[in-house]
Amino acid sequence: MIRAWDIKRTTFSLGDFLSWQRAGTLELSPSFQRRSVWSKPQKSYFIDTIYRGLPVPIIFLRERTDVETLSTIREVIDGQQRLRTLLSYIAPDSLKDATVRDDFKIQKKHNPDIAERDFSELNDHEKTRILSYQFSVHVLQSDTSDAEVLSIFARMNSTGSKLNDQELRNAEFFGEFKLSCYEAALKNLERWRNWAVFSEQEIARMKEVEFTSVMFINIMDGLIERTQTNITKYYKEFDEIFEERKEVETNFSEIMNKIDDRMGAHISTSAFRNSSLFLQLFYLTNKLENENIPLTASRIKKIFEVGDRLKGRQELPNDVSVALASRFNRLSNQKIVASYIFDNVT
Repeated sequence: MIRAWDIKRTTFSLGDFLSWQRAGTLELSPSFQRRSVWSKPQKSYFIDTIYRGLPVPIIFLRERTDVETLSTIREVIDGQQRLRTLLSYIAPDSLKDATVRDDFKIQKKHNPDIAERDFSELNDHEKTRILSYQFSVHVLQSDTSDAEVLSIFARMNSTGSKLNDQELRNAEFFGEFKLSCYEAALKNLERWRNWAVFSEQEIARMKEVEFTSVMFINIMDGLIERTQTNITKYYKEFDEIFEERKEVETNFSEIMNKIDDRMGAHISTSAFRNSSLFLQLFYLTNKLENENIPLTASRIKKIFEVGDRLKGRQELPNDVSVALASRFNRLSNQKIVASYIFDNVT
């Protein structure tokens, strides 16, 4: 007979978890739970998420009764790293197995209001914002075995999609370059939708964030070989320090505003709704600006005419046709097309 699961769905505050931890009735690390591996930037980013009152994944507990003390023990089935991060921040003395890895501060890039201060140094309002946070919690029955717990999570994981490269970067990096790219992508969300460059499904899978990253790189270093490895390299290199951040953000905003003001109304019905060709438009707009070439009405008309030729693969030089038919992420092909566009609009 197939078992019917009776899972209690409820909410608990951070204060509840702290009380249980101090009372010794919260078990953070059951035998099958992974050990904490979060980096300090991850921990800082998570505390900022709690401080802002933003949603976090559901925490899974399993309740059992300690027959000797007659107390309820709550085992953390999923959510150990989240809870350990919070406890080590607000009450490190509550963790009997605390190590130097548990010591961290909120970083300024995540939240300048509470950065570089211990929880004890926050004012009452700031403390309350954190302590009163409500977690969504699912509680498994006490007779749920370890094998059944693992089976439940295997089923949960089987219904999800494999993480793409940008989703993996989102889980790995929490520094300057990532934050800058994500903020810029969010500010331009309605443009991506209006221009029809990305579908709602692609936006849900962070493809517009990955593309924004490429445009940031474009501003910094021009066209590059558009491989996932190359994109990740910038996330790594500029995770801790991104000295050009303000300059790149300003440049990016200026280019996007110019594209929107002068050509935005026509992009959704043009060749430039294709992301690879839109990157060419972005590169061209930046190059024209850098070379003090005005974006006149006649030049804009030429840009869209060239875009139509590229889309239709008509009246094109052989090298451009080959570049479009080949792997267009390859740097050599991007340069061929970029040169062709520039020569035909100037």
